Amino acid sequence: MPGARPTAHSSVPRRPSGQENALNPFYLEFPATADRLIEVRRALRSWLAAIPVGQTLADDVILAAGEACTNAVEHAHHCDGGPVEIDASLTDGHILVVVTDHGSWRPSASPADAARGRGLTIMRAVSSEFDVETSESGTVVTMLIACG
Repeated sequence: MPGARPTAHSSVPRRPSGQENALNPFYLEFPATADRLIEVRRALRSWLAAIPVGQTLADDVILAAGEACTNAVEHAHHCDGGPVEIDASLTDGHILVVVTDHGSWRPSASPADAARGRGLTIMRAVSSEFDVETSESGTVVTMLIACG
């Protein structure tokens, strides 16, 4: 959906400038249910291994992307099975990860827990550029993660 993608005023570009790497980009659409999150992480790990990138970078990308997907499942869709999309590409020494949901933010139904609520902080810490854009059509989380 055009409205669900970052617009020109976003601080993080949809695609960094420069040539697209010959490697196929990663794309997965999955239903917003908690049991699908492990499949998302496994598929992303497999894609990262094909690049290849170092273990630490792969772990950082999977952690940040996993947090964004978890937020989409728990807060945007409240585990209702609605569509969540994740795509990633390697360009000019960066991995661009975009997680898109088509829900609307709702607080988690689970009780407050001191070990929770750090997802955005983690995503920001891992990313060299980070953006969250919300609209009536959902939320787009864009992370640009440096490879070096």
